[in-house]
Amino acid sequence: MRLRTLLASALLVACTMMPSISHAYTYGDTLTIILKPLPSLPALARPGDAFTVWANAPGGATGWGASLAYGALNVPLTAAGGAWQPTKGRWELTFSVPPGTPEETYALVLASDSTAADTARHAVRVLSAYQGDYYFAQITDTHLPEHSLSSGGSINVSDTTGMADFDAVIEDLNVIHPEFVIHTGDLVNEGELEEYLGMFEMGRAQAMFNNLDAPVWLSSGNHDIGGWGATTPPDGTSRKNWWRYFGWKWLENPPAGDPYHSQDYTFDYGPLHVVGLEAYINNGSYDHYRQDIWGAQSFTPEQMTWLQADLAAQAAGTHKLLFYHYDFGGTTGTGGAGANFSQINVTTLGVDGAIWGHNHGVAENSLTPRTATPFNLGCRSVIDYRAFRIFRVHNGVMSPGPMHFASTLNTKAVDSLGVGWAARNDGSSGSNSVTLVNRYGEAWDHARIRFVLADHDSTFSATGGAISQVIRQGGLADVYVDCVLPASATSAVGVSTLAPVTAGVLPPAPPAFAIRTPGPSPFVAGGGAALTVRFALPAAARVRVDVLDVSGRRVATLLDEALAAGEHDARWDGASAGGAPAAPGVYLVRVATREGTRTGRVIVVR
Repeated sequence: MRLRTLLASALLVACTMMPSISHAYTYGDTLTIILKPLPSLPALARPGDAFTVWANAPGGATGWGASLAYGALNVPLTAAGGAWQPTKGRWELTFSVPPGTPEETYALVLASDSTAADTARHAVRVLSAYQGDYYFAQITDTHLPEHSLSSGGSINVSDTTGMADFDAVIEDLNVIHPEFVIHTGDLVNEGELEEYLGMFEMGRAQAMFNNLDAPVWLSSGNHDIGGWGATTPPDGTSRKNWWRYFGWKWLENPPAGDPYHSQDYTFDYGPLHVVGLEAYINNGSYDHYRQDIWGAQSFTPEQMTWLQADLAAQAAGTHKLLFYHYDFGGTTGTGGAGANFSQINVTTLGVDGAIWGHNHGVAENSLTPRTATPFNLGCRSVIDYRAFRIFRVHNGVMSPGPMHFASTLNTKAVDSLGVGWAARNDGSSGSNSVTLVNRYGEAWDHARIRFVLADHDSTFSATGGAISQVIRQGGLADVYVDCVLPASATSAVGVSTLAPVTAGVLPPAPPAFAIRTPGPSPFVAGGGAALTVRFALPAAARVRVDVLDVSGRRVATLLDEALAAGEHDARWDGASAGGAPAAPGVYLVRVATREGTRTGRVIVVR
């Protein structure tokens, strides 16, 4: 939420007195053929799964074909059905993902005999599996591309400083490795500034999604489909610009088969059902367009009816999350703006939680404590604060973490991940390593590092983590290493190329300090059997083995003594330092020597 500190007339003067424009921005990837999935509304699929594509083409189109693209890798998809939908005025096609397709976020390429090839970048996430234990991230209020209109009250057409805030968050999230990211609106500062002043804010913001490894679901905010102040473009310009990139122009006059005026949608990740709602202000302070449809502000009665029907249709046992920019309170019976937070009641709606943005400096535990059930939580902005929140999920049950702030900013908390590469991570070498300084007071037990290495039919070996997959494309090998980053600690992860096989004999493996996956996992604390922690030492060393919770607090010490080089075991009966069985949850097992630390992960159950 940005308070309007300048009169609209003053902002108009500032805009019209701008110097001549010298930049060369232009449109991003506007919607042509592919209407869904999109970079802001992606699809999830495992190898063997089918997903749906909406296409804008004549009803007589034939010869549909599709593929996934990642760098030089192209994966043809198998047509699995679908047809022209006359009551919706679009094609709805299904395609299946071939077995063996690597896990990544791909561009979708679609063509027919009647249409040229169209590409939706960052639009399809191929999963190896739906995880039962994972986390996802919330970000909000990126206000791209500049700070000035957010806080200075003028439009600087060449200012891109807000993009640096987003880049800092992206860099940290790419290491933390959430399964997906939810963006709760105000993607841009001023939704009217595509052609006007030549800023193309939405086009540039859309391109930044490609920098995130995870798929992103985006809901609109008042700056996105309302604007900021009085500018030359007429009312409705920002909403129409949004439809160019992220939505659908039929929302103003929807077809009978899809009779909704707002871009509200859902997606599912295993037993978690996620609902995104369009939010805006349309009372004249930001925009004033077709109040006969969208009222003074969201949410409209149509939106609420759709939401209640969707939630009622979910099977018993489904966990439900709402996300949106803000509960602006809708429109009163007299046409005015309703009260904030008057429409979404998480208890009445029967959802597990709701998340939102808009209030850039919102306090932690905003409407409810983050530990509440159900929760109703805001998050601070990416612009100025570089904020994000991680939600840990176990079998669909969500546990919101604290807000974090990527990198040190003036007057802001000291936080962030330090990422120091030994060499450029661009495929110019066959091996590399990275030092990771986790300054957060929270461990990242699903972290993933992508090494981009030269590929000569190489076989790779990792230290500090386990290689989950290798994608070979265009002479490069993307080597994905999964690891655990303990809270407030430094970790090292590396990938090297193994020596080639000579005369059918494997060369001796170089000595390595490594921890094997602790097992069994899940582990029953106090169940009689012990958890085994196996590790290898390249040389004699004093070793300490600790069990930590995900916040980095020590639960138990399993071993603290000098050991010879070689393989060793430590065992845990599941008891905490006080003797009671450890509570269910995710725990880290850390093996530490003077040479460094190695960490594994275990899930404790009862």
